[in-house]
Amino acid sequence: MTGSFAPLRAFALAGFVFCGGTLAIAQPALRSGDAFLSFDIPAQPLSDALREFARVTRLPTLYRSELVDGLESSPVHGFLTAQTALAQLLESTGLVAQRIASDTGPAFVLRAAEGATSGAAERGGLGNLAGYPAFVQARVMSALCASADSAPGEYRALLRFSVRPGGALENVELLSSTGDARRDRAILSSLERVVLDVAPPADLHQPLTLLIVPGTARATGATTPCVTERGER
Repeated sequence: MTGSFAPLRAFALAGFVFCGGTLAIAQPALRSGDAFLSFDIPAQPLSDALREFARVTRLPTLYRSELVDGLESSPVHGFLTAQTALAQLLESTGLVAQRIASDTGPAFVLRAAEGATSGAAERGGLGNLAGYPAFVQARVMSALCASADSAPGEYRALLRFSVRPGGALENVELLSSTGDARRDRAILSSLERVVLDVAPPADLHQPLTLLIVPGTARATGATTPCVTERGER
């Protein structure tokens, strides 16, 4: 994924990129999200303003393309951090930006603000924890954490699968190896046994793609994903 705003299907949250639906993603070379940068972005169509924001910050910004259709940005001028600038850019759009972190650095996910009255609220967003993507993500995490051979935390993998009306995952594929053949087999075996107890929405874009990235727990002292997941059972 290089360049700016390559079309992709994705949902991003807390170390995962979960895909399902057309998404615009800006992924230029990364820089710190805390630096003060010079912004001079006039009010314009939001999609164009987000491209300019990505060019200046060189930070990934993820969102469903339909989420920003027809929306206008607010102007952003001055020396600001990326998060402050993006918040200003989104004023009056009914959208907010959720900052996420991974081993590659910070990124932003757009979602409808709570209580938003604009069309953005109806279109949802990638950061909606109450949505079906987050439910699938949680069940996949639980399945992977059930085996030490497939537990996330130390590897990167790109997976693709579909959800049958009955909830079973089908056509599970490992699009990029973890570098360990035994672990690759364990991951596929874990997901092939998953049966969700909630049917997929009729408008869910499939197949779904899930990117698992290495955690930062070792460097930060934070709880690993599987320890956290077990603690919530």
